[in-house]
Amino acid sequence: MKETPTHILVIKSKLEEIKKVDKFLHDIFEFHNLPQSCYNKVFLCVSEAVNNSIVHGNKKVVHKQIEVLINCKQKSIEVTVSDEGTGFDIKAVPDPTHIDNILKESGRGIHIIKSISEKIEFNEQTNSLHFQINCT
Repeated sequence: MKETPTHILVIKSKLEEIKKVDKFLHDIFEFHNLPQSCYNKVFLCVSEAVNNSIVHGNKKVVHKQIEVLINCKQKSIEVTVSDEGTGFDIKAVPDPTHIDNILKESGRGIHIIKSISEKIEFNEQTNSLHFQINCT
């Protein structure tokens, strides 16, 4: 895997922009010759983070942007997804595995990212999420 400067994608707060995320990731995987077996994990986490930024962070306000930064390390991918929202109370996010939430169609993004990633961190304002996925 080639170690290079950060790959950056900036998109508008529209759900259709997730197509750009898919192409962005495909290009990175090809450039770094990353294992395809890791692609779905990375795409799932990045698309969940971007979707949360579009819907909850930027409230679908089209002129607000989302920035996706990707660093490829020796055996891992580090991702940061940031939006222009005001952030949220991480402690107030309902547990999607709780019996009251198990049948809900939304509210699983952060849980999915936590389950797949090696680490997950939010900035102080909680409008930026950083996670790492091992690709060995």
